[in-house]
Amino acid sequence: MTLYTIMSGEQIFEGMWKEQPPLLEMQIEGRLLQIMPVNERSGIIVRLINGSLYDYLDSAYAPGREISLNAVQS
Repeated sequence: MTLYTIMSGEQIFEGMWKEQPPLLEMQIEGRLLQIMPVNERSGIIVRLINGSLYDYLDSAYAPGREISLNAVQS
């Protein structure tokens, strides 16, 4: 792969091999979501894996949104 850039390789590939936190797959209201736990009570949505087409437009399931894990079914 050839990159034509003025940026150094260290800047481009910074964090590429960092250990990622474990992600959880959870069923929430009939939608399968991938969630990164923040603590034992909350998490951040990483992506919506399965749902209706309208769920992808719903901001309640948008990546980056923080949700409570208390009322979630695994």
